[in-house]
Amino acid sequence: MRFIAGVAAAALGLAIGATAQNPPQTADVYLLLSKTYWTEKPWQPAVAKEVARHIFLSRVSRSRYGSDLRDIPDTVDLENAVEYIAKFGKQADGLWMEGWPAKTPSQLVMILEGITPETSAQIAEAMDKVGLSQKPAFTIADPPSAKANERLVDNFQSLGVALQAPCALNNAINPWSSNCWTGPTSIVKYDQGKNTLVVPDFLYNLERIAKFVRDGDLDVVLVLMPESSRNSKLDHWSSTAVSSSQTDLRRRASDSETVIADDFVGVPTKAPAPKAAATSKKRAQAIPQCFASLNTCMTTTSNCSGHGECANKYSESDPKKCFSCRCEKTIVSHGNETGSRGRKTLQWGGNTCQKEDISVPFWMLTSLTITLIGAITFCIGLLFSVGEEKLPGVIGAGVSRNK
Repeated sequence: MRFIAGVAAAALGLAIGATAQNPPQTADVYLLLSKTYWTEKPWQPAVAKEVARHIFLSRVSRSRYGSDLRDIPDTVDLENAVEYIAKFGKQADGLWMEGWPAKTPSQLVMILEGITPETSAQIAEAMDKVGLSQKPAFTIADPPSAKANERLVDNFQSLGVALQAPCALNNAINPWSSNCWTGPTSIVKYDQGKNTLVVPDFLYNLERIAKFVRDGDLDVVLVLMPESSRNSKLDHWSSTAVSSSQTDLRRRASDSETVIADDFVGVPTKAPAPKAAATSKKRAQAIPQCFASLNTCMTTTSNCSGHGECANKYSESDPKKCFSCRCEKTIVSHGNETGSRGRKTLQWGGNTCQKEDISVPFWMLTSLTITLIGAITFCIGLLFSVGEEKLPGVIGAGVSRNK
């Protein structure tokens, strides 16, 4: 009996030691962007899988993205989650700032499963050789299982972002390929554990990926899921979203917000009641004048639509907080942007700086039009007044004919 107890204790000790020597591996996420808009730090933040899911969704969403972050667990600081989504998510379109590309790159989320530490190091080294980022932008502290990844891709397929049929990697990285792309965004998943040629194929096409990124045609979110997470007990990317009611999902879908849950596939597309539609419409149009915090203002307004910055209306000494968008002008100085000829200055307005302010050109054009109409009317009236004057009775007076 003592012998059995000793063997059991030894086995338990070995199991604990093995766990201590091989802690759960995190998932590295690389952002291969045509333009990096933040300063890289020597350390990478570890985000929760729910936050990473929102980052992916922000990248590939084809409609206005918005969420109340209800699926973020209480153990995650909400302010940090908002900051990571705003930082690593897709930036607002129409950002004609100095140094930004004149075209909007396509967005690709690529998930590679079955990655070992050795393979991860090999990928990082290869990316460094072609001039791409060799450090992850962030890591996923609790990567879910392969089953959860399959469900995530299925949900994106139901939204029309991902294709139902398998897509070859060489076509998946080409934003001009109609075989794998149905729009400006796409998401693909490959498993190194099931196909040992996945990583070699990725490394072979890495130079093409770098060219698409450098040319401003493609932004890639590369997710390296570790082999140790294949059989993880976390079988959903967002457990809270699964418990959300189908009615609420339909309500938010009618609100033109991109909302995705792990069980979104199969949700009926029946139209909501008129009353619910009216309520959703009101909520979509309601843009607060003030926000309680800077992060909330940046997230809700998509960083002021990229045309301004969130600022506090009150002074720093004032206890009141009212963050709102302070719109700025955009100077187009290259002259090669769409619809521009030479130097051009754009003014922006609205609660989220989403509207182009054309009041000055409008009044200039209106004043010029009124002035031209007045001048033309005066000229025509002058011609009529001159034409209506009576001629002299004898035109030839004082002129005699030679005899």
